[in-house]
Amino acid sequence: MNSVSRSMVCIIGAGPYGLAIAAHMQFADVEYRIFGSPMRRWLSQMPKSMLLKSEGCASSLPDPTGCLGLARYCREESLPYSDYGAPVSRDIFASYGLYFQRKLVPHVEDVLVSNISHLPDGLETTLSTGEKVRSTHVVVATGMDYMAHVPEQLSGLPTTLWSHAADHYDLSIFKGKDVVVIGGGQSALETAAILREEGASVNLVARRPTIAWNRVPSTAHRPFYQRLRRPRTRLGEGLQLWVYDNAPLLFHHLPRHVRISRVKASLGPAGAWWLKDRVIGQMPVHTGHHIRAVEARGGRVELQMADASGRPKALIADHVIAATGYRFDVENLPFLDQGLKSRIRREERLPALSPYFESSVPGLYFVGVASAYAFGPAMRFVAGTDYTARRISSHIANNRHSPGIVFTPAQKCLET
Repeated sequence: MNSVSRSMVCIIGAGPYGLAIAAHMQFADVEYRIFGSPMRRWLSQMPKSMLLKSEGCASSLPDPTGCLGLARYCREESLPYSDYGAPVSRDIFASYGLYFQRKLVPHVEDVLVSNISHLPDGLETTLSTGEKVRSTHVVVATGMDYMAHVPEQLSGLPTTLWSHAADHYDLSIFKGKDVVVIGGGQSALETAAILREEGASVNLVARRPTIAWNRVPSTAHRPFYQRLRRPRTRLGEGLQLWVYDNAPLLFHHLPRHVRISRVKASLGPAGAWWLKDRVIGQMPVHTGHHIRAVEARGGRVELQMADASGRPKALIADHVIAATGYRFDVENLPFLDQGLKSRIRREERLPALSPYFESSVPGLYFVGVASAYAFGPAMRFVAGTDYTARRISSHIANNRHSPGIVFTPAQKCLET
């Protein structure tokens, strides 16, 4: 007989957002359980030689006392670190995430969630072990899981001939192979660069007419008027980015159509500044091309493409990697009961959220990329974990009828 237990909060996912929220729940003395494999996506679904696009200052996880930032971790472990101008490796960030988890969230339960359903007095989370956990709050922090976007033209190919960028931890398996990478953002550009460096012959295909590149961050002192006109933030430089980084609640109060259009237009596909020399001049880059058809032939794949003027071009490869990003859609979350999904009000494919990340289903919260339309582009990055964790933990602590938890600079541990 399956057991039934209770917890005030269930957190689904143990990546950066799930761990940050759990750490703040712990500090606020809120009863919670967190389910998932810590930092799984960073450990197994990203190329092992990958570098983070975010600068060092934007890659820390928020703990309530401010003592466990990435800078301190790197200093204690004698690892390279700089706020700006020195990219953080996947390996260092994943190790840091596990360190954060061991210190602040030691009781992660490495188990899958098979179902979440609505009850008259709350929510019920069913685990793959058969245990049912009833709670008043569930936080969905599953990140990009189940959200990989693949061009429909590839779906008819044998799975041996194509894959998504999220499928590859070790790209050296393509050494000596002809590979086509589809996409024009960071994932596509870095995948293509690593493939070439691992000995593959690579063609990069992008729909956009040009590849966008982020600017090299300046570390020089800037006059006051420049800092005022283009303040430096964890997302880049500029007044608009300052709002996204520092005022998610202000963004939340913008009209719906403005919020959605800003998220779609801001911080779009672009390559990190340190990646440009590893791509340009290193491989054929077919910009402004769209795929018309793909066909399997003799164990290989042929892509029929056309440029903006309609001129045809064909490429033949051993494998195609779709580095075409992710599209969050509530309907793609397999662990949400269909009856529960039907109760979730949407803004396009994303859940409509309250100022506290709560959906139209009382007690059901969504964070990370799922909250971008509600709180801005910062929610697509590690930088968004700070505001999210503080906002949700304080809200739930207050709803528990206990004194609200206030996080002030006085509680921060000063790094020396």
